[in-house]
Amino acid sequence: MSEGGGRSPEVRKSESQEVSMKSEVRSSKSEVKNKSEKENTSAPDSYRDDIPQSELNKQSELTKSETATALLSTDENKQSRKIVNHNSEIEPLTTHNSPLTTMEVHHHPEVEKKGFKEYILEGLMIFLAVTMGFFAETIREGISESAKGREYIHSFAQDLRRDTATFSGVIVFDAAKLMALKSIFACYDSIENNSKSTGCLIPVMKSSISNRVANFTDGTLQQLKNAGGFRLLNKSDRDSVVAYDHAARAYQNFESTIFQQRQDIVRDIYVKLINFKARNELLPDSLAVNAQSPLLFSNDKAFINEYFNDLFLYRRVIMTQSAQLRRLSKRATGLIKYFDKKYDLGNE
Repeated sequence: MSEGGGRSPEVRKSESQEVSMKSEVRSSKSEVKNKSEKENTSAPDSYRDDIPQSELNKQSELTKSETATALLSTDENKQSRKIVNHNSEIEPLTTHNSPLTTMEVHHHPEVEKKGFKEYILEGLMIFLAVTMGFFAETIREGISESAKGREYIHSFAQDLRRDTATFSGVIVFDAAKLMALKSIFACYDSIENNSKSTGCLIPVMKSSISNRVANFTDGTLQQLKNAGGFRLLNKSDRDSVVAYDHAARAYQNFESTIFQQRQDIVRDIYVKLINFKARNELLPDSLAVNAQSPLLFSNDKAFINEYFNDLFLYRRVIMTQSAQLRRLSKRATGLIKYFDKKYDLGNE
């Protein structure tokens, strides 16, 4: 295939336009030149000789400027034609430099209008869904709270078992005290008749110089109070726990005030009344029945009488405290049986 035949119609068209513009430039140049020659030749030689040299130079410069102006205008026309030709060949492009095609317009389908009954039905369905979700969440929370309340009851029952073991020890200790203090009446008569007959005071003094405190296991009770755990228990369980807590605090209050006051008074008189040399016979683990040394440091009957009066009051306080502790232990044992039967805690 020849070189001319391989060119596209657009290239051949642009080359022909360039050739035509070149011919136009050459024709414009020749016209300017012919015009200047005519002007120069049209005048006779005698006339040119009469024109001053300065005028001739001006005309020559004017001719040159007109020629340059004609050439410049021709170049501008050429450039503008090229731009026009190039612009005519440019096709509009899209973002990805592909020819712009006609856009397809998608029309939204017409939506059928809903009736009033359909809106009512949809609203009812939404209401039922929300209501069922609320009920489901309530049931789930109820199951979770019930399980948590059962854990509290189980832990509280374990605390009660520890308390009853402690109560049993204190009750036995107080019973031994009361047995020893029961003899204060006969002992007083013996010392009143014979001031040296003080051997009966040895078991009395041993049992009155010390005491044992009932320590409660209240970890679960504190959690129920501080963490709001009481709301997780049903009414009967909550009332039982609260009643036990009131009884336990009443016992602790009695023990820390009235009982401790009488205990301190008896100890103070004991320290003033006892003979220092007889201290070994009065130790709690001593097996001595009769003192080798005089037991009392003073035979003052008024002082001895005061001591026995304090022992009597001390015995009354111990009896009251022991009765309270027995009732509290009975209540704790009853709660253990109640919770074991209700929640089957014996198998856990």
